[in-house]
Amino acid sequence: MSFTTKPISYRKIGELAEDFLSKYHPSFSLSVPIEEIAESKLDIQIVPVVGIKKDYDMDASLCSNFNTIFIDYNFYMNRENRSRFTIAHEIGHLILHKDLFESLKIFNIEDLFKISESISDNEYRWMEYQAYSFAGHVLVPKKLLIDEIKKKLGRVPSEENPESLYPVIQDLSDIFKVSEDVILRRLQKEKMVKSNH
Repeated sequence: MSFTTKPISYRKIGELAEDFLSKYHPSFSLSVPIEEIAESKLDIQIVPVVGIKKDYDMDASLCSNFNTIFIDYNFYMNRENRSRFTIAHEIGHLILHKDLFESLKIFNIEDLFKISESISDNEYRWMEYQAYSFAGHVLVPKKLLIDEIKKKLGRVPSEENPESLYPVIQDLSDIFKVSEDVILRRLQKEKMVKSNH
């Protein structure tokens, strides 16, 4: 099967994430209850499975009938922020790559090998980048990020060194319940801190 990831700009992914939140979490309260949205509003069951990371080199996968996300048991039980991001990432695949996941026919753990067999490395990287971007936007919405950083600094930073904002990044990580890396990437993408590249 040949699959081509449609190009979607980071900004467009942000708009799709905002639409998603407007529909499923209109209060925009923090932290975004992504697991509750998945289970209660999207009817997706989160199923922790031992060994997904070890056996398939992935943290989680969305099923092709869109009613289950298999997630690595260890991540789910021991890394709350990582689990939240992973669930948002898989929902990103539902929003951005629904046709692909339908065609992959992933219905159980053993079907996960179909992903690497069906998608080129380059396409896989693009698809993952898009889902990561969606997860970042959903869990750290731009408006709320700006609001929270203004509360902390009294201003919106512009192209600052990440090191100078490290204490704020730590605080924001706690507020949004995501890793410091996710906060840093969002600040870089919104041009509040300098990017490494």
